[in-house]
Amino acid sequence: MTTSLESTGALQRRLMLSLPVTDIEQQVATRLNQLVRQVRVNGFRPGKAPLSVVRRQHGARVRDEVLGEVLQSKFIEGLGEHQLRPTGNPDIRPEPAEGADTLRFSASFEVFPDIVLADLAGLTLNAPTAAVTDADVEAMLERMRRQRAEWPDVARPAARDDRVMIDFVGSIDGAEFEGGSAQDVPIVLGSGTLIGDFEDQLVGASAGDARTVKVTFPADYPRDTLAGKAADFAVTVKAVQESVLPALDEAFAQSMGIEDGNLDTLRARLRERLEQELTSALRRRRKAAVMELLIDQHQFDLPHGLVHREAHNLAHQAHERNPNIDPHADMAPYEAEATRRVKLGLLLAEITQREGIRVDPQRVRAEIERMAAGFGDTEMFVNWYYSQPERLQEVENMALEEQLVDWVLSKVQVTDETLSFDAAVAT
Repeated sequence: MTTSLESTGALQRRLMLSLPVTDIEQQVATRLNQLVRQVRVNGFRPGKAPLSVVRRQHGARVRDEVLGEVLQSKFIEGLGEHQLRPTGNPDIRPEPAEGADTLRFSASFEVFPDIVLADLAGLTLNAPTAAVTDADVEAMLERMRRQRAEWPDVARPAARDDRVMIDFVGSIDGAEFEGGSAQDVPIVLGSGTLIGDFEDQLVGASAGDARTVKVTFPADYPRDTLAGKAADFAVTVKAVQESVLPALDEAFAQSMGIEDGNLDTLRARLRERLEQELTSALRRRRKAAVMELLIDQHQFDLPHGLVHREAHNLAHQAHERNPNIDPHADMAPYEAEATRRVKLGLLLAEITQREGIRVDPQRVRAEIERMAAGFGDTEMFVNWYYSQPERLQEVENMALEEQLVDWVLSKVQVTDETLSFDAAVAT
C-alpha cells in the first residue's frame, strides 16, 4: 500500500490510499475458510457446507468487512506517516484505479489547527470586585417582605405597583389567536410581566372597567405567527389590590427559619447567603473576562466539522428548552456561539497540554464540599458525587477551568473594576 497527501483547504486534507487486490482477496479467502467451519447452511451438516456455497451466501459481506478493516488500518498508518491529527472520521470514497491489480480510495478529513499561544505578558485585564453592604442586606430583606405581601382589594383606581386581577381576549386583525386569552390573571403593574406597554395602559383602571389594550409583539417573539404583529386585547379589570408588607419583626424572622426570631441573626444569615452568591458571580465574571481575552488574542482556522457539530448540539439544546424550535432547521442562529465554543475549547486544550496543567484534587474536593453545604448529610453527598463518574467529571472540568483562569491571571496585569452587588450578580 502507498499513501499520498493533498491539502485541499486550510485544514482539509485528503489521503490517497492504494490497496493491492491480491492482499484483499487473500484475507477474504482466509476468512471464508474459517467461516466454513462455523456457519450453518440448510441441507448440509454443520461445518460441511462447500466453500462455493458459503462464498455465494457470505462472500459480499465478508469482502466488505475485510475492505473496511484494511482501509481503517491503513488510514491510521497514513496518519502516522504524515503526522496528522484528524478532528473526526474520514469521508472515504473509491477512486478510479490505474489497473485491475489495485484498489484506490480517497480519505478526506479535517485536521486540528496549529495554535501559536500569544504572549500575554503586558496585557491588562479588568477583574470585577464587589462587597456585600448593609444596604444590600436590607434590600434583600425588603424583597423577602414583598414576596410575602398580602393583596387586599381596594376601591380606587390602580396605580403603579398595585396588582390587578384581569380577564383578557387577544385578537389580531379582528381574529382571536391561540393562547391569547386568559381569566383571573394577577398582574403587578410595572413588573414587566406582559409585553410592551400592556401594563402601563391599565394604570388608572378601576374594578369593573373594560379597556382595549393595544400592543405590538416583539420581532424576536418566540412564536413566529405573532412576532412583529399588532394585537388588541379586550381587558376586563375584576379587582384592584394593593400590597401590604409583613412587619419586620420577630414573627417575620421566625417565618424565615430563625427559631428565636432574632432579626440580627436573620441579617447575618442573609449576608452569608449574599456573599456566597457574590463569590460565584465574581468567579463567573472573571472567567468570562479571561475567555474573551484569550479569544481576542488568538487567531487561527477552525475545523468546519467541529463548528457544525457544535451548532447542531446547540440547536438540540434549544429544542429541549422549547419544543417549537426545529433542531434541524437553519443552523445560522447558532453558528456564532458554536464558533466561540470550539475556539475556546481548542485554546484551553492547547494551554492545558502545553503548560502541563492537571486537575487539582483539592480544588475538586473543595467544590464538591461547597455544593454539599446546603444538604443535611454532607459526607453522604460528597461520597455520592465521588461514586458518580459523570458527575465527578463535570466538577473536574470546572476545577480545571478555574485553574486555567488562574494561569491567565498570573500572566497579565490585573486591574480591579469595582461594582455594586446588584451589578456584579446581574446576568
